[in-house]
Order: sequence, then structure tokens, then C-alpha cells
Amino acid sequence: MNSATLYSIGELSRRTGLSVRTIRFSSDSEVVAPTERTPAGYRLYDLDALQRLELVRTLRELGIDLTAIRRVLNRELSVAEVASAHADAVDVQIRMLQLRRSVLRATARSGSSPQETRLMHRLTQLSGEERRRLIDDFIDGVFGEESTDPDAVAMVRSATPDLPDDPSTDQVAAWVELAGLMRDEDFRDCLRRTAGHQAHRRTLDIETEAGGELMAFTRPGPAKVPLRRA
Repeated sequence: MNSATLYSIGELSRRTGLSVRTIRFSSDSEVVAPTERTPAGYRLYDLDALQRLELVRTLRELGIDLTAIRRVLNRELSVAEVASAHADAVDVQIRMLQLRRSVLRATARSGSSPQETRLMHRLTQLSGEERRRLIDDFIDGVFGEESTDPDAVAMVRSATPDLPDDPSTDQVAAWVELAGLMRDEDFRDCLRRTAGHQAHRRTLDIETEAGGELMAFTRPGPAKVPLRRA
């Protein structure tokens, strides 16, 4: 091959905008191997290597890892396949960042303690499936007895909320409060007694023990924004 068609690492660096160190790393990692070497051992690259390096730079700037890039260059995966997979991963990252932003805003607004902040962060990190499982476990634990009115259980299940992909500060706060209630054994016991009253068709008014306890747990406080229905 005519040496005039080959590029040194320095020339590749000028043409691609990549540092010499990055090009050398790509070469050592066999992402873009040198075409040949000079008698003195210096690496030389042809036009194909230049184009491959430009593709590497583009994919790296898009956040794609070297393992995936190597598979693209080896024609094991297409650029479209890698782009689709990484777009899905970016969607997940965006959603987690949105949740993190909402937690930070809720913490700043409410002046939450370190313990409350950790709980809020942990609860909002749950996946949609994990949040659904938390609610299902609560419903099964409270309304799972045979004496419970099945219509009432179905109504509760149909009304269970979930966090939207980009929740507001109020929605995060409401979800954390809901999760706290679902973990509260006193609240669960109160709902079990309430469900027993309803299952036996007994009137549940505010003067009864179960009705009074339920109102005490759910008495309105500051205005809350409802969560999205599942």
C-alpha cells in the first residue's frame, strides 16, 4: 500500500477531533486496529480506519459503550439495533432523573429529615411492578379474608394509583404518604374492621369505632394532588 494513503496517529487526531491518547486506546483495545506500522514501529491507518474512528466518536458521544461499538464495527450488530437498545436505556435514565428531581424538590419544600429523605428516595426508586406489588400485598393483607365483600375489593383494586413518569412534587409527596399508610399496621387493622362491617352489611357511620378510626387516619390535611390512576 502506498504510504501516502496512510495516516499517522497525529493526523487522525487532527481529522477526527479525538485525542492521540484516545486513538491509541482504541487501537490497543482492537476497536480500530492500525493498518500497518512503519519500520520504526509507528502506527499507520488507512481511510477505512479513519471512518471507523469517526463512527466510534459519534457512538461514544451518544453514550454507547465500547463493547457495543466493537460489535457494530465487527458487523455483529447494526447501528440501528444498538441505537434502539440505548434509546430504551436512556428512557429509563430520564425517568429516574425525573423522579430524583421530584424527590429533591419535595425535600427542599418540606424540609424533610435525613430519614424521611431516604425513605422518599427508596420508595420512588421502586419500579412500576414493585409499586403494584406493594399495593397488591396491602390489599391482600387487608381484604384477603373470605368474609370481605368481593365487590369492595374489586373497587379498591380498580382505584389503586401509580406515579406518572414525570411526577410533580405533590404527587411524590402523596405517593410517599400513601406508602406510609399501607405499611402502618394500625391503619391496616382499622381497614380490616371497616371491611368486616361492610361485608356483613352493617351500617358504617362516623359514630362507630371503625368509622371513627378510619376518619382519624384519612382526615384531610393540606391539599394534595391525586396520583394518576393505574
